Amino acid sequence: MRLCTFSNAAVASHVGLALAGERVLDVTASFAGDARFATLLALIEHQDETLPAIRELARGYGQPGRAAQVHPLRQIRLEIPYRPPQIRCFSAYDQHLKNAFQQVLRHGVSPVAGFLMRALGMGKVPKGFYDTPVYYKGVRLNLSGHDSVVRRPDPGAMLDYEAELGVIVGKPGKNIGRADAMSHVFGYVIFNDFSERAQLMKEMRVRPSAGPAKGKDFDSSNSLGAWVVTADEIDDPHRLEVTVRVNGEVRGKGSTAWMTHRIDRIVSYASQNETLHGGELLATGCVPNCAGIEQWRFLDDGDRVEVEISGLGVLPNLITGH
Repeated sequence: MRLCTFSNAAVASHVGLALAGERVLDVTASFAGDARFATLLALIEHQDETLPAIRELARGYGQPGRAAQVHPLRQIRLEIPYRPPQIRCFSAYDQHLKNAFQQVLRHGVSPVAGFLMRALGMGKVPKGFYDTPVYYKGVRLNLSGHDSVVRRPDPGAMLDYEAELGVIVGKPGKNIGRADAMSHVFGYVIFNDFSERAQLMKEMRVRPSAGPAKGKDFDSSNSLGAWVVTADEIDDPHRLEVTVRVNGEVRGKGSTAWMTHRIDRIVSYASQNETLHGGELLATGCVPNCAGIEQWRFLDDGDRVEVEISGLGVLPNLITGH
């Protein structure tokens, strides 16, 4: 199933279900008065009851009295699908790091410093990266969504995109084993992790580093695609094609097949010694070739960025000045 949150002239922030023919069924109105269907987060938290009920609803949406609950896609406004109670941003692809480090050594430091760093073996993926799927906690309040404006932070000279697959936790769990991890996945969503590279490089050079901060944390920096696609709709989340376009120009293509740390490992690691709750978002990191830093090309005011992931749709955002 493909789920969203939408508004139109008659309703505000209702859960919707995608139907054939570019139509959306109003799930919230169909279960009026039932809090489990009032928001997409509540629906996720009660998935054992809500998903079977929605499937049954979808089978009978053509019955008399249901027509008013179906809306053409062109007549609704797609909103941020839900507000995650927690966001963990993982680094799951070693090739993205290799590409980015290469560009930083070429453009981000002086030629002499770059030569010395290469001679000392710096700029390589740390060995520890392969041992542990590391992450930082994203700010869950800094959200944007489908067709949202993303305002450049001040000064924001090197604003960048990162195309990522977002994994949404469904069934809660603690100390989840890898063999059982995928059963805790509710579904998937496109995630664009906007980043200000100049600030980020400044922060990451501090030793000891506490990890990313204002290079990642600014209003609207975490952008979510409109559609949450349930896990049963995706045959293999490790075989999804990813494309980034800026103003219609293809800037990058990649695949989730290139994950160094796969989703089962990410879910298992995140659950060590703490309970994962329904709705938590595990962003799996930038797909190789799908960030501007890997080409040393950044965003300008007026740019329209589109992230497309096969099976999940397209997430467009417009960049404006701060």
